[in-house]
Amino acid sequence: MKKFLVACLLIWGHSVLAQTPGPLETVQRQLDTYNRQDLKGFAACFSEDVQWYRRLGDSLPALVGRKAVEKFYAEMFRNYPNNKSTLLGRMVQGQLVIDHEWITGREKDMRIVAIYEVQEGLIVRCWFIR
Repeated sequence: MKKFLVACLLIWGHSVLAQTPGPLETVQRQLDTYNRQDLKGFAACFSEDVQWYRRLGDSLPALVGRKAVEKFYAEMFRNYPNNKSTLLGRMVQGQLVIDHEWITGREKDMRIVAIYEVQEGLIVRCWFIR
């Protein structure tokens, strides 16, 4: 009986550890690392081949790949060390998370809507409405 319980605990523990975060958790982690300007943590929220669109409706992505996203945000974090995003509202529809954000700490404060598509715990596409 004791061996059976140990085996059950090991199987249960493995399944808990192996669970992929859902879209909401992934996007929240992305927002938290963005606000800490944790570049490596932030970049790790995106898939290797992420497509990052500057505006909703663009036919071609402005950035492709995690390395391109990391390079872009490295410069932004360097240029705007007080840059922050305050979440004003959020909706989740399946694999999409839509955030309404208030961005401060840049040349001009602004409201944006960010749309993130998440698959297997990583952002694979994102669009921005300014």
